[in-house]
Amino acid sequence: MNNKILTQAKNILSNRRIQAERFSNERKQEYLKDSEFKNIYNCYVDSMILNAKTGKNITDVEKNKKLIEDWLIKNNKPSFTPNYSCPTCQDNGYINGEMCKCLKREITKILTKESGFGELERFSSSDFSKFEKPEEMKKLYSLMEEWCNQSSHKKTLIFLSGNTGVGKTHLTKCMANALIENGHLVNLTTAFNMNQELSKTFSSFDATLFDQTLQKYLDCEYLFIDDLGTEIITKLSIKTLYLVLNERKTRGLSTIITSNLTLKDIRDQYDERIASRIVDTQTSICIRLDGRDLRLKK
Repeated sequence: MNNKILTQAKNILSNRRIQAERFSNERKQEYLKDSEFKNIYNCYVDSMILNAKTGKNITDVEKNKKLIEDWLIKNNKPSFTPNYSCPTCQDNGYINGEMCKCLKREITKILTKESGFGELERFSSSDFSKFEKPEEMKKLYSLMEEWCNQSSHKKTLIFLSGNTGVGKTHLTKCMANALIENGHLVNLTTAFNMNQELSKTFSSFDATLFDQTLQKYLDCEYLFIDDLGTEIITKLSIKTLYLVLNERKTRGLSTIITSNLTLKDIRDQYDERIASRIVDTQTSICIRLDGRDLRLKK
């Protein structure tokens, strides 16, 4: 993951953790002004220290803990346990060395904000009355929602093609939102923005900067590339696109692409290597959305 983005996300969690622990400590210090609570709390701390030193549960820690809880109830006081935004990792971002869902969510928020995609959508709020063939679209949305809820995928590339305004971007926003809610690391971009960013850093002759930029598109679990074909197509853009698609396929990572182009257009405008990555029947799902421009219909 891009170090800058990872640092931003970790700082967000760190600030939350510090705030939760500071508030907790302030509340505890207030309670310690009560002599009864102070005596109970000191007994609890002493038992914890003794157990830590001996490595054995030779004192009744739970009993002292229960006395603290009883005092809180008797005095109608809220708990002074830190109220972490993520109880699973306590806002540390990692569990046993693995990235927690909360850290993935913060990284995704940063990537989504950078992409300019705006607000994401929900499958449950989709209005199929706008489509010419609502029942077919319901089936497609149901298929894509089911795909998003799967723990693993045999088909790791989805290619959604169709004319402007037939609902491709709306569908991918629903998919991205579902994947984020399932705790996955998602990056949304347009083909134009990805091409501009990679071309700019490549042309800077700064290998480190180019590698960091490239990692944004390689390290996420799910990469959404919107409007393939709107970027300026050059030898460099074809090279970098193939690099992203091929590396993600090699790693078994999922890529979702939308485009106004047909599969024939892909072969004509890019090269056979890119076309083969997209139309591979073993690992790809290719769907053509037909119908009038929904924006005109609306």
